[in-house]
Amino acid sequence: MLAVGLGGCGGAVRSASGGSGGATGRGAGTPAATAGPPGPLRWVPCRDGAGPAGAQCATLSVPLDPTAPGGATVALAIDRLPATGHRVGSLVVNPGGPGISAVDAVPAIAQLLPADVRRAFDVVGYDPPGVGHSAPVTCLDQAALGRYLSADPEPPGPAGFATLVATARGFAAACQSSPSGPLLAHVNTLDAARDLDAVRAALGDTRLSYLGFSYGTLLGATYASLYPTRVRAMVLDGALDPTLAPLDALAAQGGAVDAQLGAFAAACRSSRCPWRPVGSAEAALGALVDAARAGRLGGGVGAAQVLYGTARGLYSTASWPQLGRALAAAAGGDGTGLADLFRSYVGTTPSGGYSTEVEAETAVDCTDVTPPTLGEVQAATARLEAAGALFSALDVASEATCSVWPAPAPAGGPHPLTAPGAPPIVVVGSTGDPITPYAWARHLAAELGSGVLLTRVGDGHTALPASGCVRSAVATYLVGLVAPAPGTRCPSD
Repeated sequence: MLAVGLGGCGGAVRSASGGSGGATGRGAGTPAATAGPPGPLRWVPCRDGAGPAGAQCATLSVPLDPTAPGGATVALAIDRLPATGHRVGSLVVNPGGPGISAVDAVPAIAQLLPADVRRAFDVVGYDPPGVGHSAPVTCLDQAALGRYLSADPEPPGPAGFATLVATARGFAAACQSSPSGPLLAHVNTLDAARDLDAVRAALGDTRLSYLGFSYGTLLGATYASLYPTRVRAMVLDGALDPTLAPLDALAAQGGAVDAQLGAFAAACRSSRCPWRPVGSAEAALGALVDAARAGRLGGGVGAAQVLYGTARGLYSTASWPQLGRALAAAAGGDGTGLADLFRSYVGTTPSGGYSTEVEAETAVDCTDVTPPTLGEVQAATARLEAAGALFSALDVASEATCSVWPAPAPAGGPHPLTAPGAPPIVVVGSTGDPITPYAWARHLAAELGSGVLLTRVGDGHTALPASGCVRSAVATYLVGLVAPAPGTRCPSD
């Protein structure tokens, strides 16, 4: 993963605040006493006016270690928007990240859903341990977090990789020594999927209906592999491929971002886009990175702001106009537009501070699978740099953080997630997805066994926000349990 989150795949839908750290009164918790089996949830109006009219909030105490139910517990924050018509059950949603608060994202996801889905389902979000409002992983104070997020993600020169490793070690040590230290070993996706089953039971649903975007597809697929017969319906939009080793996944993801940069530059040249790079888009962006390192973009805008701000603008074609303006301004010496995109990328709170998204994302990513060694990271980065693969090299270099991470990953490496006995699971892929390549959706649909691939033709990360055809197919499936026909392809809006 990149040090500030590209490798974590990002979220498809964010709340209006753009982050997960606001004061919502939604049950942020810390490890506490012992837990029994989950009981019915006690719903109350969400406090502080953070949710829309009718939003309800609850907490659920679950074991910090799901395999040791008699030990310490953590309070999960949960919210819901009740069904507007004849209720079928709950639709649990996850916006991605990892690290983005599902609790905060519920209003935006609910607005995205077709009316017949809203009539049939309570839209429910829960934050896994370490995320959002559920004992969020917090390693640094705001000043230190700002310095870490703004550090050069790929320092140049012979000593560049050593500098990168020193930054990674400092961050990892801060996380281990922080109050979140005891939590780090329990924020992996496997534990989160077990918690998801506790949420399902507490909601009173015999089987789970689920909608996950980006990283949320890994959480959903992991749940299906653990509890295949407890799945009612599952939509996985912008799928990850759990069979890929970290460096392979990061190189593929970075390659998709590189390809999207090329598509964006081509669109700019044929439209009114103000950014008209001379030569290759990679060379033009590299020149802006050099200018930032030399202090020529003003306002403390460095390489991180240029690279991650550009990555944020490439997530969706809807943000391409903003990215074009920001890059054109940066070419003229004004980097404030890229700085704005950067802040959106790393996550902010309603008060304007940095959220805990990056800290949580790193903690999850680095404990899901055994990371490569520093030597392997350095060698792979050098190969990609020599090939001129801009974002691929950047993405792979960031895995150094996981190579020095203090919490161990669960035993075993990447492997297919199969769900024998599960009903059809709809896996949605976009042909031009810059964050989760389309091939990953094809692979996951095949791996699950009951996966049904639904294809959206077009650029941008995830399909549901970008295609009415996809939204209609998903609604038919979620409400009536009729999966799309094999080979279904949808256009973008």
